[in-house]
Amino acid sequence: MYLPGLKKDLPEIQRIFEELKAVGFDIYTGRYKPGFNPDTLEAFPYQYRRFLNLVNKILDEGIQIKSIEEGLIDFPAIRSNGEEVFLCWKLGEEDIFYWHPVDAGFIGRQPLGTF
Repeated sequence: MYLPGLKKDLPEIQRIFEELKAVGFDIYTGRYKPGFNPDTLEAFPYQYRRFLNLVNKILDEGIQIKSIEEGLIDFPAIRSNGEEVFLCWKLGEEDIFYWHPVDAGFIGRQPLGTF
C-alpha cells in the first residue's frame, strides 16, 4: 500500500474502523441478543458476524489492527532505503502523520516528514 492511495482510502478506512469500534463496544457491553434466533435459525449473533466481517475487511487490505479500543492501526510500507516500516494512524487523526520501524511500535512513532 503506498501513501497517495492510502490517503485517498483513509476516509473509508476510518468509517469501517468507527463501525468496528461501535460494534465491538456493543458486544463488550452486552448490547446484543445472544443465543439462537428461531426466526432465522442463526446460532451466531449478528453483531459477532458483523464484527468479524469488519475485522476481515481491514485485514484483507493488509492493514494491521493494533488496538480497537485505542483506534490504532498500522499500514505496511517500505522506505526509500528498503526498510520495512509501518505508517501509523490513530482514530481521530485527520491524516497519516506518523510512521515507525516494525520493531518499535506506537512508542517509536516519528513524524512522516522523516519517512
